[in-house]
Amino acid sequence: MQRTSAVPETIREMLSPFLATTGLCLWGVEMAASGHRQLVRLYLDLAPDTPRTPERQGVTIDECAKVSRHLGALLDMEDLFSGPYVLEVSSPGLSRRFFTADQLPPYAGREIEVKLAVPRDGRKRFRGTLDAVTGGTLTMTVDPGPKAFGLAFAFDEAEKIRLIHAFDATALGDGDDASPAAPEETP
Repeated sequence: MQRTSAVPETIREMLSPFLATTGLCLWGVEMAASGHRQLVRLYLDLAPDTPRTPERQGVTIDECAKVSRHLGALLDMEDLFSGPYVLEVSSPGLSRRFFTADQLPPYAGREIEVKLAVPRDGRKRFRGTLDAVTGGTLTMTVDPGPKAFGLAFAFDEAEKIRLIHAFDATALGDGDDASPAAPEETP
């Protein structure tokens, strides 16, 4: 059995050759306890060289199931866990968590939420706009508005960083061009 901290890297190494044939990449691995079982959560995304088209915007359920079956078979052959485990495979979703600093640059200008491992000025949680990522250092504007301030920190100082997805109000029918529903006529 391997130590839990080494398991995500082992899973990445085991799964990389298979994912290379599918147009997918491993976005990240989360490990947690689920009762008396080990929970292994995998997040898949389209590989950087896989074009996003109107027909293919992200990972499908069928692709997640295929990767889950493949990895499940590999895990059953290896001795990574001393007891039972639960394997979950999904896309990172709209409010994706970031696992490495190099995942963040495409999201500059977007809103993120950060939980630092060690508090800064008595505060661990920060929400604001990601300004830039330089090497492993992130800069962001926290609490946009009159009380806004800049924050810079190393990626390794964060326990968790996730994207705050902003839904387009017009796509939800809240825009000015939304027409009221026509009244039903009764014969």
